[in-house]
Amino acid sequence: MKLKQILNQIKIKIPRPRKTSYLDIKKIAIQLYNNRQITGVKGTKIEDRYQAEKIANSPLRLVLFKCNQPLIKIEKKFLEPVLDYLNRLALIEILGLVGNLSILLGLIIFIAGEKDRRNSEIYQAWQVITAAHGQKGSGGRKEALEFLNSKPRRNPWFWLTWEEQSLSGLEAPKAYLNEIQLSNAVLSGANLQEADLWQANLQKANLWGANLQKANLVRANFQKANLVEANFQKAVLREAKLQKAVLRKAKLQKAVLIGANLQEAVLWKAKLQKAVLIGANLQEANLWGANLQEANLRNANFKNAMYTDKSTLEAVCDKLDIEYPCPTIFPENFNPKTAGMKLIKESKDIPKDLPWLP
Repeated sequence: MKLKQILNQIKIKIPRPRKTSYLDIKKIAIQLYNNRQITGVKGTKIEDRYQAEKIANSPLRLVLFKCNQPLIKIEKKFLEPVLDYLNRLALIEILGLVGNLSILLGLIIFIAGEKDRRNSEIYQAWQVITAAHGQKGSGGRKEALEFLNSKPRRNPWFWLTWEEQSLSGLEAPKAYLNEIQLSNAVLSGANLQEADLWQANLQKANLWGANLQKANLVRANFQKANLVEANFQKAVLREAKLQKAVLRKAKLQKAVLIGANLQEAVLWKAKLQKAVLIGANLQEANLWGANLQEANLRNANFKNAMYTDKSTLEAVCDKLDIEYPCPTIFPENFNPKTAGMKLIKESKDIPKDLPWLP
């Protein structure tokens, strides 16, 4: 009897668990739906109802569910914006890194293709020159020739070297090349017959054996140019600058050199028959063995210009690479001594610092 009484008392003191009502489950289901709207998690009302029943029937789940509600709002308001900012920051860094790599790759490709671009420009310039062959105008040749003779517009990279572009054997007869800039150009054997080279700059150019017959060379600059064996027959060299130019064996028959400056020019064995040298400056010029027969030398300046005559020794002619006897031939009635010229008779008379001395 005592045991039954004790058990009855215990049953009275222990409260029975409260049955979950339909309203409680519905509230939890609504809250789960709202949570999904906040967090963006996919689901259905049926799934919400099923989860709500589990939470409602489990005291522990119910406690955790209620504690988690404030955290969801905090996460939405504070944590998600921070995470989103960090994600965007990381994306910007990645994009920046990709951009830098693209720039670096583009630079490498640009540098690697530098020589190909230079070769392509050279090829195009030669195409312009070839296409204009036989034309009287420029035909783009002036710019093309200046480009080929100039240094590259871009500085080459340290492992690249630009080969000098030779214009030897150039075919440009009758070309219009006024004021062209071709200093130091290699034009040996070039054909510039009847070309218009008015005021052209050919200073220090190599025109060995070039054909300049009947060319317009008015005020052209040939200072220190190599004009050995060049053909200037009937060319117009009025007021041309030929100081220190080497005209050895050059052909200047009937050339017009009125007012030309040939000071210190080398004209040994040059052919100047019937050339017009009115007012030309030949001061200190080298005229060993030159032929000025029938040349017009009126008012020309021959002060200290060098010449040879029949008295010049054979040894001197040999040293000067001129067949003995090697006299300079002047027009009739021209007196070289009166003109202030210097006779080269013996080896001691030959200056030691003359250019192109054989």
